[in-house]
Amino acid sequence: MPSTINTMPEATLNALAAQPEIGEAPRKTSDKTLTEFAIAGIDTEAVAAQLLEEGVESFAKSWNDLLDCIASKSAALKAVVA
Repeated sequence: MPSTINTMPEATLNALAAQPEIGEAPRKTSDKTLTEFAIAGIDTEAVAAQLLEEGVESFAKSWNDLLDCIASKSAALKAVVA
């Protein structure tokens, strides 16, 4: 839709679209699951920190792209009105 603002990165949308089936989201992460991750050598705190950092960077890029688009359209409108 032309009037819709979307800050979800295109790569995320493409990855989602590539999935043949989307299952249910986990309702709750149990301590047992986190223990199983730790046993498997997964540092959940490092994963969470990386996801947070990448999420903030991605959002900031999308936000800046949106601001650039608004500025460009604003300049184009000013040129038409002037």
